[in-house]
Formats: sequence, structure tokens, C-alpha cells
Amino acid sequence: MFNILARYGIEDSHVADLFAGTGSLGIEALSRGAAHSGFVEADRRQIAVIKANLQTAGFADRADVHAARAEDALDRLGRCDFLLMDPPYTQPFPAALIARIGEAGLLRDEGILVCGHSSRTAADDRCGTLAKWDDRRYGDVSLAFYSLAEAAA
Repeated sequence: MFNILARYGIEDSHVADLFAGTGSLGIEALSRGAAHSGFVEADRRQIAVIKANLQTAGFADRADVHAARAEDALDRLGRCDFLLMDPPYTQPFPAALIARIGEAGLLRDEGILVCGHSSRTAADDRCGTLAKWDDRRYGDVSLAFYSLAEAAA
């Protein structure tokens, strides 16, 4: 994923990592020069893991960690250049959440949302104002890439 995103300029970007788990996606973005990353995770035990990982990596001062469900934390996030999400694959594809992200204006004009999903589940071509422009399959996992519809055209 980061090899694909690198051509869009991760350095000095603002990133959000939804369904953050251990925080690996947001921390990887920070290690590649992102200016700031916001992490959203509902599991309190994972929040402690994210904070510890940020401390270990030396990025705690460039991050915010929100203990909340992704759906409930959108108003806590600023506008992002990259919004990375890896929701549970046992759930349906989160098209409604992606649409809400677009409607809330969380992506900057040239921003990119990447949603991990099961390769057995189709990613919607359009989620509100966001349009899919790529969907890469890696075995059982796929990555769907979205941008504002007019930017993706």
C-alpha cells in the first residue's frame, strides 16, 4: 500500500488510521515522513498497544489517539491527505462509513482513502462523494482506493 501511496507524497501529510488495531498503518506513515497521524480504535486494550508503539517508535508527539468506534470519531479528526482503514473483514464492506467520511469533508481535495477488505467482498464503486479508482488483491486481502469523485475521474 505504501509503495502505491508514496507517489502521492506522504511527507508532511496528515493521516488518519481508523480501526487502528496496533497502529501499524499510521506509524508506518509517520516513519515515511507524515507530519501527523490520528488513530481511532474502539478496543481499550489496543489503545494501550498503540500508545506504547508510538512511544517506542518515537512518534507520540506527532499523533492523537482516540478511543472510539470509527463511526463516532469522525468529528474528532481533522482533514486528511490519507485516510487508512482496516475494518473487520467479518463485517459488510463499510460503504456507509466511507460515504460519511466524504460528506464530512475529511479528505482534502487530492486526498486518498484506502480501505482494506476481504477479497471475497466487493468494494463499492461509489460511496457518496467518493469514487473507487483502484482495488488491489493480495490473496485473501484487497485494498480499495477512493478519492473525491471529481478527482478520481
